[in-house]
Amino acid sequence: MKQLLYILAATLFATGCKKDDTKIFEETPEERMSARIDELNSALNSSQYGWKASLTTSAKGGYGFYMDFKSPGSITMVADLDSATATQANTSTYRIKWVMNATLIFDTYNYISLLQDPNPATYGGNAGSGLQSDVEFEYERINGDSVLLRGFKYKNELVLVKVTAEQKDRYLSAAYKANIDAINNYFVGKTYNFINIAGLNNKVQFLFDKGNKTVVFQYTDNNGEVKKADGKFNFEDVGLIFSSGGITVNGITFVSAGMENGYFVLYDDHGNKYVVHQSSVPILLMQNLFAYNGLYRELYIPPNPPTGINSGFNNVYFACQALFGQMNPKRQLIDVRFVLASSNTATLITHNGSNAPTFEAIATYPYTYVNGMLTLSNASYDGNWAQRSKEYKPLQDYFANAVFKVDYVTTNNPLLPLVGGLYKDNSSFFYGALR
Repeated sequence: MKQLLYILAATLFATGCKKDDTKIFEETPEERMSARIDELNSALNSSQYGWKASLTTSAKGGYGFYMDFKSPGSITMVADLDSATATQANTSTYRIKWVMNATLIFDTYNYISLLQDPNPATYGGNAGSGLQSDVEFEYERINGDSVLLRGFKYKNELVLVKVTAEQKDRYLSAAYKANIDAINNYFVGKTYNFINIAGLNNKVQFLFDKGNKTVVFQYTDNNGEVKKADGKFNFEDVGLIFSSGGITVNGITFVSAGMENGYFVLYDDHGNKYVVHQSSVPILLMQNLFAYNGLYRELYIPPNPPTGINSGFNNVYFACQALFGQMNPKRQLIDVRFVLASSNTATLITHNGSNAPTFEAIATYPYTYVNGMLTLSNASYDGNWAQRSKEYKPLQDYFANAVFKVDYVTTNNPLLPLVGGLYKDNSSFFYGALR
């Protein structure tokens, strides 16, 4: 019996020590990586006439490109960033590398690089981060005639779609810039744009933001509730396309837009057309939009105040700038935000400094807001404001116990589609972008 147990144990030991050569995958990891890289490389070089490309950024809107990949590693592109990028083809290089996945890398400076340039003077991005875009894109999948990639850091989608010979010719000719100019110029001087949607009793305001490459739809629904839908866009060889599959408004998904017979027309995902009309008066009263619990609760003046607005407040702003400039070392007023923080408290938030870090200073005001009239009282100031009370005095005096009428601001600057104002009178008002 003992001998039988020894024999069984030896048999089991020998069996357990046999090597299992069964493969979970047919290929080795190296073979799978190589196949994935080859798949992307073949796809990029498979379009005879090149690609139209759409890329969104985290800091602003969408941007459009024409790209033509040539093996080994050359790419020609134009883009809708400005007049130069739309008319001057740029040739640079790219490579495909394994970085956790097959990754497309634009490895020499080109038009996509402009979107991530950390110098604000280059393309208006933020210091250190640009427009928060990428030059390295992870390969996701092929979908019909499209290749989908995603930015490695900011995760914005880069979508490539094959083009025809006719489309290529338009991208590489004056027609591309002409299309961009026609749409941008259409909205110059047209402030109160709207469309009509069947089933909605009210007009839908349409805001076209050329500078940020975004659009906004806002309206009062049939229950009296103010609604908003927004999204990003980029220009194509003809018209423009909305990012991320479109923008849905009251069940209608708008996917693209363009010029037809002198009119700007929106197209939904079923091919229906919606002509953009103009009104001589605002579609929505600002007091219905601007509230602590409304679509907007902030008026924002950025580091470079907008031009094209004539207000007595400009003297207040530049007086503050002058006082900060007299400090040693010099400082500057960087931005100003008026915020309805709650139903009865407003804050005036400012930043000042010369280089990072900047210093935040806050004034706080109890307020009442009745029938579009905003009344401030009994201001209090935090320590940073009190420490710089001399420099902030022009601002402090302007807002002290002020009574403002809330209304839109008319501007001749096409980069400012929606500006709100706090009016002391028609000649003096605080203003800023509605946010």
